[in-house]
Amino acid sequence: MSGRIAFKGIALACALAVGSACAGIKKTTTDLNPSVSRPSTCAAAIAVYNSRADVPYDYYELAWIQATGNSVWTTDNQLQTQIRNGAAKVGANAVIVNPVTQSKSTVKILGEAVGANSATQKATALAIYMPRDAARVRQACGT
Repeated sequence: MSGRIAFKGIALACALAVGSACAGIKKTTTDLNPSVSRPSTCAAAIAVYNSRADVPYDYYELAWIQATGNSVWTTDNQLQTQIRNGAAKVGANAVIVNPVTQSKSTVKILGEAVGANSATQKATALAIYMPRDAARVRQACGT
């Protein structure tokens, strides 16, 4: 019977560790153009482009956003959500994203699994504002 209790305790501890690790995404936003102050938009209005050449309109560069997380517990979608939320907060209506990068070392991933905080993945993007895209943003945000 004591084996069952110990197993349940270990399972609970693992579940708590996984839950706290998922919340470990760190986001930094660096203002690139302090002369342009925009009201916040909403994450639903953030268009995503893979390169500057893909952006259909002229734009202002607002901020550089970086999100990092534990590559064992964090998904690309969680990082991208943080990027979109950060872009909306600075008043952007789009981001130009870079591919998500990860440390590839098996040793780092194993270290992270045991709590060494050594395996990371990173997403970065340039938050931009396109004046000609304002109507789409109003519709997406309901404003």
